[in-house]
Amino acid sequence: MSAKRKTFHQEFAEQIIDDLKKGTAPWQKPWKAGEFHPPFNPISGTVYSGVNFVSLAREGMEDPRFVTFNQANAEGLRIKKGSKSRPVVFWQFTKEENVLDDDGKPILDEEGKQQKETFLLERPILRFASVFHATQVEGMPEWKGQDVSWNPHERSEAILEGSGASISHDQRDRAFFSYTLDKIKLPPKDKFDSQDKYYATALHELGHWTGHEKRWKGSERTFGPKGTQEYAREELNAEIASWMVSMEVGLEYDRGRHLAYVDSWIQALEKDPYEIMRACQTAERIKGHMLGFEKGIKMEDQKEKNITKEKVKEQEPEQTLSQLAKEKTYLAVPYSQKNTAKKLGAKWDGRKKSWYAPEGSDLTSLSQWLPDGKQKEEKPQMAPEQEFAQALREAGLIVEGLPIMNGELQRVRVEGGKQNKKDGAYTGYLDGRPAGFIENHKTGLRTNWKANGHKLSPEAMAKIKANAAMRQEARDLERREAQEQAAKRAYAKWRNAKGWAPEDQPYLKKKGVKSHGTKIDMHGNLLIPGRDSSGRIQTMQTITPEGKLFESGAKKQGAFHLISHYSGTNPKQPLLIAEGYATAASIHEATHKPVAVAFDAGNLEPVAKELKKAFPDAPFVFVADDDHTQKKNPGISKARAAAKSVGGVVVKPKLTEAEKAKGLTDFNDIHQERGLNALKVELNAGIRKALSKTQSQELIPQ
Repeated sequence: MSAKRKTFHQEFAEQIIDDLKKGTAPWQKPWKAGEFHPPFNPISGTVYSGVNFVSLAREGMEDPRFVTFNQANAEGLRIKKGSKSRPVVFWQFTKEENVLDDDGKPILDEEGKQQKETFLLERPILRFASVFHATQVEGMPEWKGQDVSWNPHERSEAILEGSGASISHDQRDRAFFSYTLDKIKLPPKDKFDSQDKYYATALHELGHWTGHEKRWKGSERTFGPKGTQEYAREELNAEIASWMVSMEVGLEYDRGRHLAYVDSWIQALEKDPYEIMRACQTAERIKGHMLGFEKGIKMEDQKEKNITKEKVKEQEPEQTLSQLAKEKTYLAVPYSQKNTAKKLGAKWDGRKKSWYAPEGSDLTSLSQWLPDGKQKEEKPQMAPEQEFAQALREAGLIVEGLPIMNGELQRVRVEGGKQNKKDGAYTGYLDGRPAGFIENHKTGLRTNWKANGHKLSPEAMAKIKANAAMRQEARDLERREAQEQAAKRAYAKWRNAKGWAPEDQPYLKKKGVKSHGTKIDMHGNLLIPGRDSSGRIQTMQTITPEGKLFESGAKKQGAFHLISHYSGTNPKQPLLIAEGYATAASIHEATHKPVAVAFDAGNLEPVAKELKKAFPDAPFVFVADDDHTQKKNPGISKARAAAKSVGGVVVKPKLTEAEKAKGLTDFNDIHQERGLNALKVELNAGIRKALSKTQSQELIPQ
């Protein structure tokens, strides 16, 4: 059995990884001013961009011309025998379909030809073609280069001025973009070896400047701290973009090999080969914005251009090789055709109850199930109540008998839902043309219905489910984008904080604990970062005199603050997890053991699972709050559930009846009521006993 053929982006990523290891990636190689030019097609006039720009420039040829096989033949040229082509990719944004009358018959024009209509595809299709370099074409005129009729320094200066970016020349030997200040910081121009090097550096930092959340539309750019994958990924975006712009304006280019980032770039591409595609696409957008500055066009005025039929036809190569799924693409597969679709590469998404084509898979054989395809309908006559009942059941709603169609909202249970929850809703109308509305909150399906005298076909229902899955995917994407923006704000607050929290900070003083990795803002409020297992800040807890706040829109689930370093190498060293910061601080000061702050009881289990990724062999001890005044005691019940999920143990405070009457619930309360020494005795004895017991057994200190 032959090995599965690698996708274009996998092969391209492997080529770039090999180039990076050798130090020969296009943006790693220096050139003299005017020596290289962007690759282009001399017959169609197309200047290749994005992935094609990088791919065709890899070989570093001085002649930047490329043509297709058919173009060469049409011009009376010939491709040399044995020549190997290079792939280029392009997006198809429109599709043509035959125009039909109400009976489904074709409509002809005055010349008797089938009329066509062009419409914009909901999801553009990635297509491929082959091109040959000018040196592979017999009869191709000699390349004499392109005269640079402009002053590269003047063009570069125009780009910088037109951007409106704040640039200060107050550095000795550093050049960087400050995200917090939204400012480019450079050494004075006369400190650079040449004007070309100054402008190449300035354009690189301007590339970063375009990515600030105030200007960039999209979630593909993040600014993490130095040394993180986010930082290296953004450096890759800016490096490719400034390389492209330098080539465009004719600057000499020698930015060096960026040894500090190369390993991170390689790791990112090995983990996700599609990352190089995203980087090239992002770099192309950055380049477009930067070249727009030269013409006085601000980023907020640079809107995406509509792709017309003529534009697509002009860019379309002569030969289409395949159609790949750029992302996870949902399919409208009827139940009766599921086995056929599965053999052709479709996968089942159990959560969204829909078939899909995985990212990078060939859609050619699956195109019949794309949701934008036309579906045939069956025509057995049915009463509208029966037809609506079938539509409701197909959507997963549980309906006894015929639905109530009185124009009022009805709530019902759904398949796979809880017995006591009504996650389905519908409204039906019988006046005029019978119609209705259907919603399944569990699957995310939401659709309108109209009676047409026949039942929904399996194809139509599959289409509804596929579209519902797409909408859910879009909602998930919006949520992730909002969380990414919130994480950026939280990180900026942390970086811009007034300083580390002093021990007389009001909240710390009130709770009788010290500052363990916390800061204060300009108002003196306590800042506690919530991180994931990689150390990246996801959210920020701010404790003010009025209460505790979290960053709006941020992902709190699984976020924690770790007090003291934990290596995870010693299986006898437990990792303690508590709810609030003050409780965790008291526990640490009493035991000198590392403690993770989960922020609340509902986050104990997500935090435990997040920490389990980093420390799979660690013994987990959940130091619970005793919410004895609440009916279900969430402090204890949530700690037990978290312990069960990772094989941990639970330790809870042993409170006297008098202490309970005072409202004491946690170990910080014991710290303040009995003193630190008493807390040490209780906790250390409890933890020692816990570690000697079977995992997941609850332990109450004696």
